[in-house]
Amino acid sequence: MKKLFAVFTLVGMLLSGCVYVDMNVENKPSPGVDFSKLKTFGFKKRSETRKDLEAVLLNSAKLELQSKGFVFDADNPDFLVMVGFGSKAFVERGVTYRRDAVEYDFISKSYSEIGVNQAPDATRQDNTVRVYLLTADKTYLWKGTASSVDFEGVGVVGKCLVKGALEKFPAADGQYRAKFNVNDCQ
Repeated sequence: MKKLFAVFTLVGMLLSGCVYVDMNVENKPSPGVDFSKLKTFGFKKRSETRKDLEAVLLNSAKLELQSKGFVFDADNPDFLVMVGFGSKAFVERGVTYRRDAVEYDFISKSYSEIGVNQAPDATRQDNTVRVYLLTADKTYLWKGTASSVDFEGVGVVGKCLVKGALEKFPAADGQYRAKFNVNDCQ
């Protein structure tokens, strides 16, 4: 019995290092922004109810931006980083649905589509992280959105979603897919 327990424990430890977050990413820079002139960044907080998770996601954004050569400056930054995040799913009469929220896109100044889609896997959650870069006077410079469907919520996969949203910043414009091991996300 002890050998069987040891085998299951070993397999569990090996599998825990193999958890990946597979995501859809969309990057949208504001037209005409020269990111080579921007060197420092700070934070703009927006969530009072989930400020602990917001702090974790902002710290992940900080580490990603610093790895790209940007410097954190809380007092006089060239641009501010703001994160939006959520996990959405609900059950009605035994069927799981995913809510597609109304979202205002500050760069294109338009609203996203509204809808509710049936989700085939009740145990999975639709997780989304949006990273906005804006000036102090609230001019939007760039938006990165990363979304995944996982068994865990943003509290677990959020760091990877931030990494995915910022992976190709500032160069990428458009949509692509990314995949990260949870252990590799800062």
